[in-house]
Amino acid sequence: MPSSLNCPTCGATASGANAERCDYCGSTLTSMGCPSCFSPMFVGMEFCPECGAKAARADGDATLPCPGCQAEMRSVLVGTTSLFECAGCGSTWLDTETFTKLCANREAHGAIADMLGPKTVGVISAQNSVVRYLPCPTCKKVMNRENFGHRSGVIIDVCKGHGVWLDRGELHSVLAFVDSGGLERAKRMDDERRAEERRAFERAARATPVANGLWDPTRSDRNDSIGSSLEDALRKLFT
Repeated sequence: MPSSLNCPTCGATASGANAERCDYCGSTLTSMGCPSCFSPMFVGMEFCPECGAKAARADGDATLPCPGCQAEMRSVLVGTTSLFECAGCGSTWLDTETFTKLCANREAHGAIADMLGPKTVGVISAQNSVVRYLPCPTCKKVMNRENFGHRSGVIIDVCKGHGVWLDRGELHSVLAFVDSGGLERAKRMDDERRAEERRAFERAARATPVANGLWDPTRSDRNDSIGSSLEDALRKLFT
């Protein structure tokens, strides 16, 4: 962590990373994480005082068609996270590996949220009021609609082979769900449900012989909804 942070307006030393206003010029200070090393810095600083990385996002030349509004999604590099962002509707596209790594790397969440701008209140529910099945921008096949983590309430569009498309504000909601321990809670609830199903099956098996073909919750070939770890839970979106 840097020994001190300076006001991006006047250059005066701030009282700390949590300072809300510059003591010298009175400018409002907003903390964020460096998109590269995640050290604290202020919005408006051009470079991270700890690692020297450029604070601004890097826009690339690659494009993909937006599944939602048909405008162009342009490639954006936020720290080490590469994604596509639509200027028309504010949606984002992340490939499978990038989305999985981002969700698993909680240190990167603050920097991503800061760089993508504030969450737009009320957009998600309004956009999801009409169910739409949209084509993957890469392979053009219709994507599946998934309740992220099975219990988050955030409905995302998933192409099993290529990635995830999220309406405006949904990426913030997904990361907030992960940060709150939502995936771990979902796994714990799923484990408890499976344990109760196993106990009920064993009670029934002791009372009545199991007929051929009867569903057995102890079978190892079941398609569990939540994996044994955060990475497993994310990976199941794409398999």
